[in-house]
Amino acid sequence: MKKDIKKSAKRRLSIAGGQIRGIEEMVDQEKYCVDIITQIEAVREALAGVGSLILRNHLETHVAHDIRHGHEKRATEEILKVYRLAQK
Repeated sequence: MKKDIKKSAKRRLSIAGGQIRGIEEMVDQEKYCVDIITQIEAVREALAGVGSLILRNHLETHVAHDIRHGHEKRATEEILKVYRLAQK
């Protein structure tokens, strides 16, 4: 994994972890449901951002490597695999 992407992903995951702990506290304190849902959506967005970073890393490293080394079919399969995952 590229160092800059790893650093950014870890930072974002740490933030998301803090948000999740905050949501647990909100549930324990029986906070307003809409406020809890709002925080849950923020965590989903944060995780989607991490997913985008990991996808970028995969494309820039593994897929690019396959293309450079003449493995276009394997690269295409990797891209399709990632695309299918993103559609879920």
